[in-house]
Amino acid sequence: MHEKMNLLRELQEIDQELAQMTAVRTRHENELQNLSADKERIQTMVDELTAQLDVLQKEEAQLQQELLGEQDQIEKVEGRLPEIQTQKEYVAVLKEIDLAKKASIETQAKTAEKEKEIAELQADLDEKQTELKAISEKSEARQTEVAALLKENDEKVKARQATRDSLAKDLPKQLLRKYQQIFARRGGLAVTQAVDGACLGCNMQLPPQQYNQLHRGTELQSCPHCNRLLYMEQA
Repeated sequence: MHEKMNLLRELQEIDQELAQMTAVRTRHENELQNLSADKERIQTMVDELTAQLDVLQKEEAQLQQELLGEQDQIEKVEGRLPEIQTQKEYVAVLKEIDLAKKASIETQAKTAEKEKEIAELQADLDEKQTELKAISEKSEARQTEVAALLKENDEKVKARQATRDSLAKDLPKQLLRKYQQIFARRGGLAVTQAVDGACLGCNMQLPPQQYNQLHRGTELQSCPHCNRLLYMEQA
């Protein structure tokens, strides 16, 4: 019976190591996923800013074309002044010039405002592109590091799993199944020590008769409270 319990204790130690290795792999994978998500998030922002900038630049170009057209119109109307022969026509042309200049001033103001928006948006885009470059470099470097760590971790898992499989073959199938069920339900602690009449897995007192049977070590005992398999250190 002691031999079986020793096998179970060794098996549990390996299973706990395997669980830790699995947690390490998950942690590394989550880290890479977070880096990828951050990169994707910033890339989306860069794409959105680029699209917005393209729209603003097209609008600014349109305003520049309107401004050129208005200035050309002013020059054409002003060019008619020397040919005017009546006061009424002269006043009408001056009014037309005045309206054209007001329209040109408004277009200039709109163009200046659009240029300001473009400059601010370009600054935001430059900042995000710098951030994207930094996180891309960090992600690539970390991917290389994590790939090496995962390879090392997987090699350890493979070696320990082989040892585990070898140990498991020496245990009765029913006992192995019971151990695995308790291990899964009890947070990776299926085999625990009994000390001073108590189970160290749940810290509950054992019935005196059961504790005496543990001392004799003639059969496997389970804690009546948490169902963990019990053992006692031999003096």
